Amino acid sequence: MARGHRQNEVEIFEQQNVRCPFSATIDLIEHLHARHTEHSVGPFAALRTPVICNISEVRDYTDQTRAHEALSVHWTAKAALPVPQMDALLTVRPNGPVTQLRMHGRYEPPLGLFGRIFDLLVGRFLARRTVRRFLNELRVFIESEWQKERRAYGAS
Repeated sequence: MARGHRQNEVEIFEQQNVRCPFSATIDLIEHLHARHTEHSVGPFAALRTPVICNISEVRDYTDQTRAHEALSVHWTAKAALPVPQMDALLTVRPNGPVTQLRMHGRYEPPLGLFGRIFDLLVGRFLARRTVRRFLNELRVFIESEWQKERRAYGAS
């Protein structure tokens, strides 16, 4: 996560299991991002907004057992909507037969005091749901691309 912790920032953590080897997961996310830097995020299918997403590879400083890469993620709403910017670290961990995709992020509610109150009442729920949907969409893409790669190389 690129910036330091600010007073009104809210932390969020979500995770999703992915049927793809640990070693291929980050590469597949980078492949998706190379094709699409714009994403649509939101807590519900009918409540989504386009965001510009910047992703860069960084060292996974959260894993003390092995050195490997993670992704620093920053998204900003494309439209002039009061959608918070998200700064996050996307990491992967082996988890038995699957890989655990984790997103630990921070955002600052927009609109000052009103935004902070909204965040306490409903915004945090919407933010968690948005991140869960984002991770689920990554999971669908990763699993699909991994299966294509396996078929291309003759694996079953």
